[in-house]
Amino acid sequence: FLEEKLKILGLTDREAEEFIIYWLPKLESNKYNYIRFATREEIDANMPLTIKPEPDTTIRILMEYKGLENPIEVEEQSLEKTERKGFVAVEWGGTEIK
Repeated sequence: FLEEKLKILGLTDREAEEFIIYWLPKLESNKYNYIRFATREEIDANMPLTIKPEPDTTIRILMEYKGLENPIEVEEQSLEKTERKGFVAVEWGGTEIK
């Protein structure tokens, strides 16, 4: 799941691997997980970022997750594909929904 979604969001295989290595132990501690990725608009509105010189491509990923005891039905999130070009800045993180 994460490999597929992170590729759509623009991460390279190595970047996705680092993301997964960090987050998988936290996710595996739950029986089930609800996962949502914040939109770029949400991230930019809540966490402004300035980089000089300005990158040609900026990838910002914020995964929100909530551990669940039982599975739930949710509509699959539609993610915008990110194309990398030129100087690329990557920022990723996540937060647990309590």
